[in-house]
Amino acid sequence: MDSKLRDYTTAPLFTHQKSSFLGADTRLLFLQQLQGKLDLYDVFQIFTQEIDKYIDVSKLSWHFDNECALIKSTDMPKYHTYCFSLSFDERVLGELHYQTPYTLEPEEQTLLHHYHRLFAGSLNNALEFRRIKKMALRDHLSDLGNRACFEQDIHHALAISERRAVGLTLVIFDLDNFKQVNDRYGHLNGDKVIRSFSKALKKSVRASDRCYRLGGDEFIALLQPSTEQSAEKVTLRVIEALSIHPILQHFNIGTSFGYANYHDGDTSASLIERADRRLYYHKRNK
Repeated sequence: MDSKLRDYTTAPLFTHQKSSFLGADTRLLFLQQLQGKLDLYDVFQIFTQEIDKYIDVSKLSWHFDNECALIKSTDMPKYHTYCFSLSFDERVLGELHYQTPYTLEPEEQTLLHHYHRLFAGSLNNALEFRRIKKMALRDHLSDLGNRACFEQDIHHALAISERRAVGLTLVIFDLDNFKQVNDRYGHLNGDKVIRSFSKALKKSVRASDRCYRLGGDEFIALLQPSTEQSAEKVTLRVIEALSIHPILQHFNIGTSFGYANYHDGDTSASLIERADRRLYYHKRNK
């Protein structure tokens, strides 16, 4: 047997309390710490701090739907993997994947089950809070971010560009002939146009970029990281997508756009102002 492996599998390095029994005081204190916590980071931090009292966890990750979040990672060996399903009131809350430097004893696995049951209610509340928060930041017609989401994200994006010298480009779009569609064919068809353009816009940017509908037929894309050529690449892809989209072609929908690249000292207002000027110049010179 490899000596390094033998050290971790046979040596008595497990120094935590091993009992799988959780007393009433321990349970109450843990639940009190979780009470009122609605941020996923806070909930998992309290959980891992508690588990660390009993078990050496080399790595812990949480898998939920298509999401995978790394909760904890250390330099300890990762010889053994354990997977536990989480649920609360029949709602599936994903899985926790543990990696440890040694085989977990039955009472240690039982202890984890106990903590998972105690933890599940708070995890469920945090997930529900996140869902509601996301809904509040979504434009439900386009399924893009709304104005509140944009205002939140642009400040974060500006801070990143200031600190790390990462390129940032803001692109504003509006739709040509959209008013005529609403006036002639009605708002239901206007809604179809909005949804179709939103999908085309989303497909034209990268996963790291963000798209928003500010209202009416006004859209914004935030490109980060970006270069001087990023706006041109995205707008060309949008124009191409519109040219082959059956609904947008049927209603003769085009787009006008303007963009601004981040410069030192820029604010959201200065970026939007420069992009707006280019947008109106583009409209006038079509």
